[in-house]
Amino acid sequence: MARALLVSYAGYPYTPSSLTPDNGLANLAGALLEAGHDVRIIDYGTLATMRRLFPEELSSQVKPLAERMLMGGEQAGSPQQLAQLAQLAGRLEAYQEAELHQIGRELIKEVGKFQPDFVGFKLWNGDGFSGSVALAQILRTEFPDLHIYAGGPQASWFNKVIYQRTGVFEAIACGEAEATIVALAEHATGQRDLADIPAIIYQHNGEVMEVPRAGWLDLNDLPVPVYDPEICPAMAGEEKIKIIVLDDSRGCPYRCGFCTHPVESGTRLRTASAQLLVDRMERVIRDYGISVFRFAGSSTPGSLMYEVAQEILDRHLEVQYACFGHFASADPDHFAVMAKSGLYAIFFGLESGCQWVLDKAVRKGINMAMVKETVQKAQQAGLFIVTSMIVPLPFDTEETIKESLGFIMSIRPDSVPVQFPGLLPGTPWLEQPEKYNFTVDTKELLLAGLDYKIKLLFPPQFWDAPPYKVNGMKFAEFTALTMKFAKELEAGGILTGVPDDMALIAKCAGMTARELRDKARLWCLVGDVASMAQMVERANQVITSGKPQGR
Repeated sequence: MARALLVSYAGYPYTPSSLTPDNGLANLAGALLEAGHDVRIIDYGTLATMRRLFPEELSSQVKPLAERMLMGGEQAGSPQQLAQLAQLAGRLEAYQEAELHQIGRELIKEVGKFQPDFVGFKLWNGDGFSGSVALAQILRTEFPDLHIYAGGPQASWFNKVIYQRTGVFEAIACGEAEATIVALAEHATGQRDLADIPAIIYQHNGEVMEVPRAGWLDLNDLPVPVYDPEICPAMAGEEKIKIIVLDDSRGCPYRCGFCTHPVESGTRLRTASAQLLVDRMERVIRDYGISVFRFAGSSTPGSLMYEVAQEILDRHLEVQYACFGHFASADPDHFAVMAKSGLYAIFFGLESGCQWVLDKAVRKGINMAMVKETVQKAQQAGLFIVTSMIVPLPFDTEETIKESLGFIMSIRPDSVPVQFPGLLPGTPWLEQPEKYNFTVDTKELLLAGLDYKIKLLFPPQFWDAPPYKVNGMKFAEFTALTMKFAKELEAGGILTGVPDDMALIAKCAGMTARELRDKARLWCLVGDVASMAQMVERANQVITSGKPQGR
């Protein structure tokens, strides 16, 4: 039997969603327990982490500046204000770096107490990467012979590039890790060689070795996820927003230009059965008293969600949930049943309201008539509809962006998250940048992307410029278009920046989506943990009551 310590450090929690339980680690814990191993999860996505990474002294100084920035007006973004924010941001960064070393010392004590055979880090982006590497290096210095592995989103996207930055990880799992984690436990106890473990990379005599994937997992065979506070102490009390994420589907056949999901989980869509998913809902309700869920699949088939809805109604469960959808597979005639079953919000990827740009830059396989009908019928059923946009897309012009804006204004979804175009490993955009109107230094981009940090106190124009252009524009130029598009939507009465899970959190907390967005944005910017904690407590009262609020 192996003893495993799983660690998730994503840095400072910058959105309410950062406080939801980690279904990936819960799956890994379930896999290890089913194989007879012992496991403990240290999840730093908590209010306690938010509190310790933002001192009250700095919070009181940042708050008036942040409020002016968020409200706009003549003084917002002035050179004097930006200089003040830069000085405070530098102090905050130094404070958080020192606090990270304290967390490392605490982690040393945890390892000494638990005596694991291995420690596994989940690698996130930004501070979640650099911070996790720093913590791993602290452990490596203290415990030179300890087996330290890594996995997570950054591992799936950047894999071999990670070893150009650090050699602290003995092995890195790339992609689905529910099977890999058990094999790594066997390696940690001397029962298996790394060369025999599929879907990992490791170093041997200074060379990075890659073991091919043996195949993708059947989602009906996934382990039962574990959220017991005895295994994951972060689940105790009110440290997290206790919405449980269910793995309904993985893989995506659409191969959109910007999307990493085929890289992470393949191009073949795999789904769990509706019966199994609702079985898992019932188990979570029974074992944890939690009745609010989110489905994880990036391209959840509409037919599957309809079957799930019927199964929920047949079993007379009282639940609330949110999910992703795809315009190509959604059936508008199903929305009324889905809403009746407890579905509250659906996130659809749209990206553009100009058909020509959408087909050329994204290749999503949808049309505007389909989009319009889907949004209208979903809203008629009472669902909160999110449609994401990327502005500017490759090949966008002033005219096509106006067309996109006009289309969104005509269909009027409940929320429109607006993002600038990003380049990630394995996506068509980065594999063939010239074809998609990008110019990029790929090597520099990959290294910079490992720990690229979002500067919360500043608009994107003031972030570090990544080494690529789109449509001939530099970062500051195209992100200015992104912000302009979002402002125009807001001026037209359309909410921006609220994904489906935030809308669901808002409902549970008794807030409107706009109210939670605006307040949480300020709370995170200034480290207002007290206000965030009050919201978390209100939300959890509904989430764990077993009796959802009326629709």
